Amino acid sequence: MLCRLPLVGVLLLFAGVAACHRQPPPREYTLTGQVLAVLPNQYLTIKHEDIAGFMPAMTMNYPVATPALMQGRTPGELITATMQVTDAGATLTAITHTGTAPLPTNTNSAALAEGILAVGDEVPDAAFIDQTNTRRSISEWKGSLTLVTFIYTSCPLPTFCPLMDQNFATIQRAVSDNTPLRGQVKLISISIDPAHDTPAVLAEHAKRLEANPAIWTFLTGDQATTDRFAGRFGVSIVRSDSPEGITHQLRTTLIGRDGHVRKIYSGNEWTPGTVLTDLRAALGGA
Repeated sequence: MLCRLPLVGVLLLFAGVAACHRQPPPREYTLTGQVLAVLPNQYLTIKHEDIAGFMPAMTMNYPVATPALMQGRTPGELITATMQVTDAGATLTAITHTGTAPLPTNTNSAALAEGILAVGDEVPDAAFIDQTNTRRSISEWKGSLTLVTFIYTSCPLPTFCPLMDQNFATIQRAVSDNTPLRGQVKLISISIDPAHDTPAVLAEHAKRLEANPAIWTFLTGDQATTDRFAGRFGVSIVRSDSPEGITHQLRTTLIGRDGHVRKIYSGNEWTPGTVLTDLRAALGGA
């Protein structure tokens, strides 16, 4: 038997459903801290004090609500900001400049200030050491389509470095199985924790991931070189002795065979399928 509700009952039913799905109002907190880096895509890296009733002092990347709030932001700036928190995350909705102070020495903020590579820019050369303890130059990969990302082997967050590792492993398998891509595509993972990620550590990490050295190379080097190179790719790095470890941004870059930036994949939402489509397009639809 079909059940029919009076119109008033139907309206009350829908009102009840809407109430169940209504989002709670955003919560607002005051954040006081220092801007360590001004990042692409409307993000700031901020080292902040305890946020009363919400979270302890730490360093994090925060999205900013509007482009206007990004104007005039500089590394070293002291700020007070309004942070709006919803189920989707935290966003800075107001920022007040309160002064400036020297940057801490455990970041690569100065490198970020040198200028971040954009699509079409030529990638600068730099010297690193690979997992076999062999000196390598980035220029060696010119002539191949090269995907570069930045990781560290002890990263505890599964949606950060470990996800980049798994994405690269998936791409490696696809490249190995695809005749047109085979021999044309290279992968480079650069450690942002050179103090820990020695060539031996990277070799073991590569072994666990079944990385094929003909396709996938792991690099480490001195911290100054690593920080500067990562900064040119828009990767902010903040090192800490606290349990939070290394705070960093995810940026993966596709470099064309001519050594120029072809595409940038920000964050962790890109998929191997997207990259493989771009690789085939770069090879003329192979």
